[in-house]
Amino acid sequence: MIDSLSRRGCDRARAQISALVDGELSELEEADVRLHLDGCADCRSYHAGSAAVSRLLQTAPSEQLDYPIVLPRRRYLATSWIQAGAAAAAVLVAVGLGSAQGVLSGHGGLGSASSSSSPASALSAGTYVQSTDYERHLLNSLRAPHRGRTGSGVPL
Repeated sequence: MIDSLSRRGCDRARAQISALVDGELSELEEADVRLHLDGCADCRSYHAGSAAVSRLLQTAPSEQLDYPIVLPRRRYLATSWIQAGAAAAAVLVAVGLGSAQGVLSGHGGLGSASSSSSPASALSAGTYVQSTDYERHLLNSLRAPHRGRTGSGVPL
């Protein structure tokens, strides 16, 4: 713990004396500081002075001001609303681009009739995204060679 009578030990003890006076040290830390105080007269006098100042501050009457202290109100920006709006816009753009790419490549969009076999499933685009047809479509697009690139598609 604290080196008993070294200069470094005194520096560490004095740094902890304020917490000792306020009762903020753990039992182990307090025992360590008290062990140092038992062997160091300089730190004992420092501790006595710190305890006296702390008692004076705690027992001093509160100062009554002649004027009120008014703190300016913080300006809260609606950052959470801005972030939520930006995230919603990004999702809409991603869905729109994905649908446009499907229409342009001839596969149909998420909600198109060509992407599902029954009219009921054509109404709910989410069921197509969670279906095996959608996964098969993604795997086939990964295996197919990409336009504008050399070589074949990604091997799976």
